[in-house]
Amino acid sequence: MSVIDEIKQRLDIIDVIGGYVPLHKAGRNYKGLCPFHNEKTPSFVVFPDSQSWHCFGACNTGGDVFSFVMRRESVDFSEALRILAERAGVTLHPLDDVELEQKDELERLRAANAAAAQYFHRVLLESQQAEVARAYLERRGVTRQTIDTFQLGYALNEWHALEEALKRAHHTPQDIAKAGLTTEGERGAIYDRFRGRLMFPIRDVQGKVIGFGARVLDDSLPKYINTPATPLFDKGSVLYGIDLARESIRASGTAIIVEGYMDVIVPHQCGATNLVACMGTALTDAHIKILKRVTKTLVFALDPDQAGLRAVERGVGVAREGLEHKVVPVLTASGLVRYEEQLSAQIRVLTLPDGMDPDELMLQDRSRWDRLVADAKPVADYFFDLVVSRVDLATAEGKREAADRLLPVVAAMDNPVERAHYLQRLAQRLRVDERQLYPLVTRLRGASANAPQTRRTPAPAALASGSGGAANGLSLEERLLALLWREPALLQRVQQDASLRAEDFGDARNRACYETLVSGGALEGGALALDSELRVHVESLQQRLSEGLPMRLEAAQEDAIKSALRLRRENLAALLSQLSFMLVDAHEAHDTDQVRELELRIEALRQTQLALHRQAHAVTLVGKKEARERLESPSDG
Repeated sequence: MSVIDEIKQRLDIIDVIGGYVPLHKAGRNYKGLCPFHNEKTPSFVVFPDSQSWHCFGACNTGGDVFSFVMRRESVDFSEALRILAERAGVTLHPLDDVELEQKDELERLRAANAAAAQYFHRVLLESQQAEVARAYLERRGVTRQTIDTFQLGYALNEWHALEEALKRAHHTPQDIAKAGLTTEGERGAIYDRFRGRLMFPIRDVQGKVIGFGARVLDDSLPKYINTPATPLFDKGSVLYGIDLARESIRASGTAIIVEGYMDVIVPHQCGATNLVACMGTALTDAHIKILKRVTKTLVFALDPDQAGLRAVERGVGVAREGLEHKVVPVLTASGLVRYEEQLSAQIRVLTLPDGMDPDELMLQDRSRWDRLVADAKPVADYFFDLVVSRVDLATAEGKREAADRLLPVVAAMDNPVERAHYLQRLAQRLRVDERQLYPLVTRLRGASANAPQTRRTPAPAALASGSGGAANGLSLEERLLALLWREPALLQRVQQDASLRAEDFGDARNRACYETLVSGGALEGGALALDSELRVHVESLQQRLSEGLPMRLEAAQEDAIKSALRLRRENLAALLSQLSFMLVDAHEAHDTDQVRELELRIEALRQTQLALHRQAHAVTLVGKKEARERLESPSDG
């Protein structure tokens, strides 16, 4: 029995979910208000027989006890496993001496940070020296209750005040230093890192203090400093205020991203509790991983200066890559159907009044803030209005600058209808023929598609089979590889029906694993016949695959064939896109031989594309039905 099975056997899903959500018996099942969206009529159902849950309302999703804890606690699978294992009294695996020491160290560092936060908070409230900090907070409109809620503090302007206080609380100098609370001078002297500053404890999603931000209250520099990188703290993966904002973000469906500590604190005091701050860093993949567990709508509310604009641009790019996508059918000009990924999320931009931060605006006019949030513009509209207002479109230079800024925005749009709309809008603004801009957008989209990146999961196979590929985080080729390693007998059918080759795998590890599988090295004595790194990779893929809905062999075979065809078609589309760019260049260079050669290549690939489309259609329910009808119909001969 696996650890996961043992945990499920020991825990009743009714007891676990009932600890979060009031449940009422409804026949053989239990119902309650969904904890993941606001509702008045219960649509959340827990099924004791299958030990699963499902929301039949706005969420329209469900899962087992692990998926519930992951979503409710905003954690990944490994953390949900740890939480449930601890509750079930199951040991995940015996820890060796190194792992035990690492675990113990992290606990000691958390304890040191918690003690430091308590100390700084007490100093802010009680010390005469902290009067300057109390006066500053009063000027900024921060109340005593808010000071307590965020556990704001003050670091005395002394060299060893915190260090001595923590030593008295039995924290070792080594732990104090490793938590980033002390630092070493040029001559080896150890002293407090934070001195004479207003202190902002920084917490993880679970509300545990992992570091600090610190602000001077005079004109000295640097204005802000943070805890350095520690085993607990990396400012590129921390969102300030997420512990207090998480439930509000989930309830409102929107996360508002601001820049500074006060931009979170004061709005929270005023009732706007769905704000988080990136702490002076650009939005990162790690931030998106945190946010996408609780919302699909991001609103950027950054300063309207150049730095803020650059932060919006970078953040939008990261968000587009990291947020969930969906696969939709798109009718091509030739009448064929292809599948495209589209962003199943919203990214908007809130334009702040010049010279005002969110906290100032909130204190001055809360209703105006609410209107700005409601009127936050889609990214494309925001950048169009911004660029058009800042360049002179009456000049060739201004038109070129506007095109350089806005064509990438248009190219990044997933929806072809939306893309066409904004391309037409740009052409009208520039007073040029739309057909002149179309090849440039196509080129930008091709460059993006061919950049090294992992394909996202939700392929038509996953949609058709209900396999939940997107839910377990596997890319298309990862999912296919996991299916084949789990059921090696599928390999022959996939090679036969989809002509799958090792070259179809873009990731080198995936390609090596597939080649090993083809060579007949799937299993040796029940173990994966791979080196340690690849074995860990395949085991990880199989684990994530198992988090989705279980599949019978027949369903797995269909899923694998469809995924393989989808993978081949995506690769072919990328190649055709590249050749199309080359063809444009050849025409511009008047290279007739190159044009002729490229046209022949493109035509051959289009024939392959058509054959793949027919293969993909043949394995659908409609295609199978048509095949049966052809066999059953009498011959005209």
